[in-house]
Order: sequence, then C-alpha cells, then structure tokens
Amino acid sequence: MQPLASLVRRLRPHLHGSSRRTLLPDLSAGLAVAALAVPQGMAYALVAGVPVEMGLWAAALPAIMAACFGSSPYLMTGPTQPVALVLGLSVVGPVVAAGGAVPIETVLQVALVAGLLLAVFGLAGMGAASRFLSDSVVAGLVAGVGVLIVVGQLPQIVGLDTPAAQAGPGVPQIWPMLVDGAHALSLLDPRSAALVVGVPAAVLALRRIDARIPGALLSLAGASLLAWALGWGSGPEALRALQGAALGLPVLRLPTLPDPGAVGPAGLAIALLVTVQSTAAARALTGPREPRVDPDRELLAQGVGNLAAALAGALPTSGSFSRSSLARLAGARSRLTGVFSGLAILALLPVLGPLLVYVPLAALSGLVILAGLDLIDRSALRRAGATRGDAFVLVVTIGATLWLDVVQAIYAGLFLSLLLLVRRGGRLQMVEIVHAGAERLREISLDARTGTAPVTVLHLEGDLNFAVAPELGERLMQIGTRGARVVILRLKRARHLDATVVEAMRRVFAELRGQDVTVVLCGLGDDLAKLLEGTELAEVLGDEGLLRAGPRLMEGYERAIARARRLLAPLTDEQLFRHEDPAPWSYEI
Repeated sequence: MQPLASLVRRLRPHLHGSSRRTLLPDLSAGLAVAALAVPQGMAYALVAGVPVEMGLWAAALPAIMAACFGSSPYLMTGPTQPVALVLGLSVVGPVVAAGGAVPIETVLQVALVAGLLLAVFGLAGMGAASRFLSDSVVAGLVAGVGVLIVVGQLPQIVGLDTPAAQAGPGVPQIWPMLVDGAHALSLLDPRSAALVVGVPAAVLALRRIDARIPGALLSLAGASLLAWALGWGSGPEALRALQGAALGLPVLRLPTLPDPGAVGPAGLAIALLVTVQSTAAARALTGPREPRVDPDRELLAQGVGNLAAALAGALPTSGSFSRSSLARLAGARSRLTGVFSGLAILALLPVLGPLLVYVPLAALSGLVILAGLDLIDRSALRRAGATRGDAFVLVVTIGATLWLDVVQAIYAGLFLSLLLLVRRGGRLQMVEIVHAGAERLREISLDARTGTAPVTVLHLEGDLNFAVAPELGERLMQIGTRGARVVILRLKRARHLDATVVEAMRRVFAELRGQDVTVVLCGLGDDLAKLLEGTELAEVLGDEGLLRAGPRLMEGYERAIARARRLLAPLTDEQLFRHEDPAPWSYEI
C-alpha cells in the first residue's frame, strides 16, 4: 500500500508555489496567454476541420484541469498544430472527403482514448520514456507537419471544399495537397492575398517589437475591421468568413464508448505526440535553478486535459510551446497562470460568438500558415542532423511525414529512434591499457599488436548487452590467439551484462583455456560479481578469475597484475607488458 499511497501523494492535484505574491504576475501572464490562445484555438480548429468553437473550448477547461496536475509553472495546455493536423488528416479528412459530416463524436472519442493512455503513462511512471524519441525524429516530424499545414491551408483561403486531386496507391499524401494548393492559388482573390500576407506580416512586426504583445489577436482583429470597413464581407463578391456561433460555457457530457479498432491508432499516435511535445516544452522552459520538471506529472496532466476536452466537446490538447514561452516571458510564477488563462477564455466565449462572422477566412488562414512556418525551424533541423546517422533519421522522418499519413510517420519515428538507440548501444567500447613509463598507464585503441604481449590488459566500459556480444566474442578470440598468455579484462565501468554476453564470454574463455591462456576479470562491483559467480563463466575462470573492486582505486587491477606476475615468473615487467612512449601530458589520480 505504501508505494500506491506515495504515488497518490506525488501525483495528486495541487497548485503549490502559488501565493499572494504570485497572484498578480500569474494573472497578467494568464491574460497574455489567453489573448494568444483565442486566435490559435480558432486557427487549429480550421486545421483539424472541425467547428471553431471546439478549438476555443480546448483552450479553456483543459488548460485549467492540466494546470492543477502539472509540475511546470510555464507549460500551457490547449490546442496545438501537430495534434490538429493528425486529426484533420487521419480522422476528419477521410470522412469529409467521402461526403460525410464532420465526425465530431469520433474526434471526442480520440481525445478520450488519448487522455486515458496519457493518464496511464503518467501513473505507470513512463514519463522518462519520452527521451527515447530522438531529437532528429522530433525535428523531422515537426518540420514535416509544418509543411503539411502550410500546403493544406491554401485551399481554405478561397473556400475550395472539394479536393481537385485524390491520393492513390503509391502516391505521396502531399501530392494531392500540392495540386489542390496550386489550383487554389490560381483562383486567389487579390483581397484574400492581401489578408493572407498582411496578417502574418503584422504578427511578425509586433513580435519583433515585444513578444508579449498579443500580435495574433490584434492582427486578426485589425484585419476583420479593415475588411468590414472596406465592405469586403458583403455583397456578391464578399470574402468567405467564419460562421457565427452561439458560444457559451461548454456542456459537459461523456462521449459514446469508442471502438478501439476505429479510434485506437489515432488515439495512440496523439498520445505519443503529446508525450514528446509536452515533455520537451516543459524541459526546454525550465531554468537550471528552477525545480525539476516531473515528467510523470506532466503526462498525467496532459491525460486529464484530454479527458476534460472529451467531456467538454473540444479538440484533443497538448502542451503548447508558443503559449508556454509567452507565459514565461510574461512573468508567470506558478501554475495559476494556466488557470487564469482558461478562466479568461471561458468569460470571453459569449462575447466572441457574434463577432466571428466578421473574421475573414483568409485572415485566419494567414495565421495558420504562419504557425506552420514557425514549425520549420532551420536551426533546430541543423542541430538535429549534426551526424550522418542523425541526418539519415531526420530525412527519413520528414519523408515519412510527407509521404505517409502523420500517424504512420509517428510510429516510423518511434521505430527509427529505437533503431538508432540499438545501433549506438551496440557499439563495443574496448581499449588496451599499456605501460607508458614508470608506474604510468595509457589507454590506446586496439590495433594489430594488441594481444602480442604475454600479459594483455583490456578495459571494457558502457553497456555490455546482447547487441555487442558477437563483436565482443570475435575481438576476444582474435586477441587471445596472438600469443598472450594472460588476458586481463577490467570491467570497472561496464554495465548491464546480460545472458548473451556472459555466454559469449564463456565460450571464448573456455576455448582460450584449452590453448593455455589464462583470463582474469577484475574491477567487478558487488552486484556484477554476485551475478557472475552464479554462472558457468565462474567455473571456466576458476577461483582467482573473478576479482572484485576494492576500496582503493585500481585495487582489483593490481591484484590481477600480481596474479599474472606469479603465473609468468621469472619474466620482468619489461617482458610481460606492452610498452608505449609516454603521452605528451598526463592526468594522475
């Protein structure tokens, strides 16, 4: 019961860190976040292809609930571009393209599934698992999503509801989007073009002045006033505008129970995407002297936020990097910022509904396009492709995002991350220790002379798992048959020996013993020594073949050297060990 009680205490909702001193800074930051969340909520509803009120509701109640369960004072929860795009392409788009109505109930079921999965991830302590998705995959996925958002938004500018091109077998998903986008540009009205370019330009200009200015909201309001003043919203040539809505407080209701086979894949993909997006944003915004972010709490908070979204009839939600950055910049001090932001939006909902009819669709599309372009971060892509392996994963992830649907790209990215981890974890880290002057040792790379001295000393470190077992066995056999009579393996910094590695060592050492080569393992920690003493490897090596590390530095190594001297007496150290010239400088402990 104690572990369960401890888990409940650690993950229960609270607003620790808030006080009278933080009240005004949190209120000010919350209002700034709300001013950004309103236009973003409408824009991301447009990306997902759902009614605009679902985007606004997603920025209200889920933000309040997630703030009560999270650990970061800055992480703001609500609708985000990647989650909206996953919904639009994998859930809403196929149904609407087939002539059906917007599947609102299915969207709520996806939010319910994602929320349950995220809550389970948090309660099961899986927050740390988010680090297994590499930066290369995340950067590639985000950049691909940005491209899809920009290209997919072009038909919305002119109100092109019927796609001109259809995807087929072997056709990249971005191809019909490019065809539709080109068709939309050919029909583009100069007034729409002015709004599409002018709104992002105004946002960028205000952002350069001060990032705390609600540029998105002001630019959208200014564009709407301009269109109304110039008469662009009326008459036979009127620009397409948003539909008005009788907005109010969301009516809470439980969605119908989902069919796991129908919404499970999309729910899991969104849960994985939210895991990466939220934990990465929370960690990036936490300063070195600030309290550490609890990834399990953040996953639970995002799960609660998505459950609230399902109950409130809203879009699935995630931690938003843009709104979280604004919260920090605006002086947020505690998680009350998220509560104030959600409450402000709830208060604004009745006012916003009648005003939506004055918002030109082209102006909102300009905001969406800017949001997509913000995701294509060239510096992040450059950092994520620093090595050849990372660059390969980056390119493949971008390609999968543009060629396949986003859900499959997320799974492909997760697979590539694990593959990269296995590849790097499967590298054998072994060097030779040689004498370099009086009572001095050097580590050198293995070469053709390794194993030619009567006593060969090898140092192994890192993870010794099944991935390195074949190479380890081959290297040890090769070295052990070059003339060495004693081979010493120092395992002081070796970790995670598994059964495959132990068996590979047993086979090699048994064969070397048959050739009159003595093998000694030294520097063993207590746990590793206990593990090996219960295996057949201990029988092969004998009583003095497993030497534990002692309290003194290099004590196990010294005992192994002493045994080698006894076995090969009367040879001197000059005859026993490999000697190399001293290094130009040295570091002594």
